[in-house]
Amino acid sequence: MTSGDALTGRDTELVTLRRALSGIGNYAGVVIAGAAGVGKTRLARELLQQAAASGTRTTWVVGTASGRPIPLGAFNAALVDTADTDAANPVPSVRKVISSLVAQQRGGRFVLGIDDAHLLDEFSAHVVHQLAQTREARLVVTLRTGGDEPDAVKALWKDGLLARLDLEPLSAEAARAMVEEELNGPIDARSAQRFFRLTGGNALFLQRLVKDQVAAGRIREVSGVWIWDGRVAVSQSMSDLVGNELDRLAPEVALVVDCLSQYEPMDVDILAEVVGREHLAAAEQMHLVTVERSTGALMARLAHPLYGELRRATAGEMYLSNVRGDVAKRLAGRADNDPQTTVRRALLTLESDLPPNPELYLDAARHTMKLLDLDLADRLATAAAACGLQAAVELQAINRLVAGRGEVAEELLRDLSAHAGTDRHRWTTLRAANLIWMLGRPAEASAVLAELAAGPETDAERAARLAVEACVDAVFTRCVDAEEKARAALESGELADINAMVAAVALMMASGALGHADAITPVARAALDRATNSFETAHMRFWFGGVYARACRLTGRIEECHEAATVLFGMANDMPGLAYANLAFLMGTAEIMRGDLRAAEKLLHEALARVDNHGITTGLRPACTFALAETHAKLGDAEAAEAMLTEARECARPDFLFMQTALATATGWTLAASGSLKRAIETVLAEAVVARDRGQPTHELSCLQAAVQWGATVELPDIAVRTRELAVQLSLPLANAVALHAESLLNGDGEGLLAASDAYQAIGDRCTAADAAAQAAVAFATAQSRSRGLFAASVSAQLASDCGGLCTPATRSPASPTPLTARQREIAEMVAAGSSNKEIADRLFTSVRTVEGHILRACQRVGATSRGDLARIMRAGGAAGL
Repeated sequence: MTSGDALTGRDTELVTLRRALSGIGNYAGVVIAGAAGVGKTRLARELLQQAAASGTRTTWVVGTASGRPIPLGAFNAALVDTADTDAANPVPSVRKVISSLVAQQRGGRFVLGIDDAHLLDEFSAHVVHQLAQTREARLVVTLRTGGDEPDAVKALWKDGLLARLDLEPLSAEAARAMVEEELNGPIDARSAQRFFRLTGGNALFLQRLVKDQVAAGRIREVSGVWIWDGRVAVSQSMSDLVGNELDRLAPEVALVVDCLSQYEPMDVDILAEVVGREHLAAAEQMHLVTVERSTGALMARLAHPLYGELRRATAGEMYLSNVRGDVAKRLAGRADNDPQTTVRRALLTLESDLPPNPELYLDAARHTMKLLDLDLADRLATAAAACGLQAAVELQAINRLVAGRGEVAEELLRDLSAHAGTDRHRWTTLRAANLIWMLGRPAEASAVLAELAAGPETDAERAARLAVEACVDAVFTRCVDAEEKARAALESGELADINAMVAAVALMMASGALGHADAITPVARAALDRATNSFETAHMRFWFGGVYARACRLTGRIEECHEAATVLFGMANDMPGLAYANLAFLMGTAEIMRGDLRAAEKLLHEALARVDNHGITTGLRPACTFALAETHAKLGDAEAAEAMLTEARECARPDFLFMQTALATATGWTLAASGSLKRAIETVLAEAVVARDRGQPTHELSCLQAAVQWGATVELPDIAVRTRELAVQLSLPLANAVALHAESLLNGDGEGLLAASDAYQAIGDRCTAADAAAQAAVAFATAQSRSRGLFAASVSAQLASDCGGLCTPATRSPASPTPLTARQREIAEMVAAGSSNKEIADRLFTSVRTVEGHILRACQRVGATSRGDLARIMRAGGAAGL
């Protein structure tokens, strides 16, 4: 962990301050005003340090409460002599101080910093005002807003002597940057929002709060990302910063804060019943509590979020348990006006000294599932089950299934399916769904379903079985069967919400693989609408989102996917951790599709960290690793891509055949990033054959597209023919673009490649558009069409830049009149990836001398004078328009 800098996120303010200090606007300096802790002093000191670094003389003066009664007290520590100050007649000394400071200025440029000017005595304030008027020095003054500053200080900006900058708290984005600097690593957006919410962007509070969490071990690094899911740790230093002497409050006032620390906002009438109206009024007068009118009622909340955390850290658990019980009893006397109230009342009861209330816990658990906090739902359901409530055990099983806790869900579901009597069929189908999606055992699920099919079934039971069987078929890439069964189940009208969502997942997977793009949007809308209204499936809509994103990518519905992901991700900061993982993956996938690689990289790492943090057993982890391997490879980071690919191979389930195409393309991209283009092309073409045999035309198309992007040569005639066949079969804009791309590359048709680039851009795929434009530049150079080649190169370079620094084989290939041969290009790619001549020779099963010869000839063709030049040209060729 590093020491965070309060200047983080203040670039704009620093520019403004430098301009004012330089004399622009005819000012003698600047006043930096703001609340305590926003970073005024740090900015002022930075300005003086920069001035000193340029040779300017500086002096730093601090106003203090203890020095305020003393005439010229602020200047006692300054570089002036005030020893003979006469308290009864300080005016001569005022002149002496000014003369002394002016004399310093005559020795060269001079900047005077005055910190906490609101605490200056009247005579010190007069010195500052006189200096501003004479303009004999540049002044940097800090001031706490809301303070009782002397009139002479007010006159600094009112009279136009100094420019005034009101320093606002850090923005959420700047606060996140500061936290990441303090932690020396990325933090996930949800944790960053939590820091921002608790501190309000106050830089000093923010820095202290981060240090407290690290010291207490409440925040931890998971998969390279910092996650804060623990309770808030607060130190005495934080208590001193926040102020209001919370640890020394009268018991009656402390009770007001303690009640709101457990439940806020709270109706004033209810709170007054617990604490007494006069004590609530006292807390409001002390600025501990704010009271606002909302929808006709007065609602009380803590004046600062940290007040509650500070009190919780010092109050005893038995005392707080009693407080929770008192509040819960008062709330129970009134009707709950929304699900949130029920959940909060149940949690207060559970953590209090009141007797257990299992029916309340069960009701709250259902609401909590709908509110997406599956960990709290499990806690409430477990408490209800401990009281002997069978319905709570059933809720536990569903919640754990949805949460991806496959093993513990299997224990409950196996027992329920064996002893549920008339509900045996329901629990058996849910157990099969858990075996498929959470435990990765689709063959075992198939056997369980076959046993069900052999017995008697009602129409509703048959529809539920077909929904789960469709998932088995989708996993085993029997796409036609999966689509048929899923449609039949959904059209029956007999499905419970959770079975309907399972069927929708299978149908989405099948539709995407078969290229039935017209089915994607209506299926998604119906599934999401249904999920929103059901506690069983509320969380599943985010899991469904990942399947939907894959289908959109396979069929080229990029903009639609990005729009849907953006809407859902707008709620992400308020989502519990597991829901956030799914949303971050969905948004990250959408960003890969449209080519915002830096955003994708950040989001996908956050998603992976959340998956690892929760230890879930769904397919989200391998999906994250596939996507990250591709993202790193497209950014030219072969080492990071290889690390993700290694993880992908470890966690990808062999029975999940539908994942094999994504694994193959991730492998291909990783090989391409390391310069092994031949192996990359061989990998995806082999998978294309498998996908064709399985009846997955869009999976086959994605493999062929990758091979074309990497410049497949020997296989290109067959690829061009097959992509055209797929274009006819699928009737998708994406398929048409891939066919045009392959045909134009085969024919060396620069205009055709530019048209393909335009077609990719039209569907939102900027990465592939950049590759096609780069290939067009090479084709034009070969045809001696220099102007068109430069145009195509500039298009590619701009797209690569827009993608966050795209660095693919195509964008690295120089567009010269004498392009590299396939072997020269392959070796040059390995050189660019950092491989030694011996490593290249070993990989290609040839001699070092042969490799050296290819490198020499490659250098001659691209104008490189050394091996290092060749590597630089291959890495920067697209961006340079070569």
